[in-house]
Amino acid sequence: MIGKLIRWLIVLPLLGLLLYVGHPFLLRAMGRYLITEDRLQKAGAIAVLAGDGGVGRTLEAVRLYQDGHAPKIVLTHQRLPKGYEALVRLSLTVPEERGIQLMVLKAMRIPATAVLQVSERADSTDTEMIYLARLLKEHQIGTVILVTDRSHSTRARKILARVSGGKIVIISRPTRYDTFDPEGWWRSHADAKEVLMEYAKLLNYLVQSASAGLTGWRKGGSDSAVSAEGTF
Repeated sequence: MIGKLIRWLIVLPLLGLLLYVGHPFLLRAMGRYLITEDRLQKAGAIAVLAGDGGVGRTLEAVRLYQDGHAPKIVLTHQRLPKGYEALVRLSLTVPEERGIQLMVLKAMRIPATAVLQVSERADSTDTEMIYLARLLKEHQIGTVILVTDRSHSTRARKILARVSGGKIVIISRPTRYDTFDPEGWWRSHADAKEVLMEYAKLLNYLVQSASAGLTGWRKGGSDSAVSAEGTF
């Protein structure tokens, strides 16, 4: 008993020292993992994921389009913000995210014929990717540049790969207008909040994937149904 206590008294300070010395590396690794940025190549379309208010991600898509990386820009659609219905009842006109995106594209002289729009409103990244994959299939687009925020890029890529069954070539391209810093995110309240929320959503994604895989194994095949995670 005393021997075990002595060992713990030696081990615990050593573990504490290792965490203290190594924590900057571990924290940076956590931030870097959330970002997936692939090498650019020609694609059939640039998909702009919803959820940033309609500016930063759309501007990134414009830059990519103007640089000739794809002939089409795809806009996904999100649910209306809380309280938006009240504005309609009050006869107030406030543009939602889709409207702001279209304003940006028009101002940047992107032809309307180059823009594809997902009509369904998504209530999560899962459903957003399901609707996106469906539109890409309808237009026979096999390669897509996926534009989203930096900390969202790894999870978004994983979900699209899953719901498309690996049939879409995905090029992840986080927007250059996002200020998220993977090298020092813990020093920023906003960045720290992003990291904590994103890892919670990644955990939910892993649980869903494991559950779907187990269900498919029990049925003797794969389960193509994807449940919504309820959050972007």
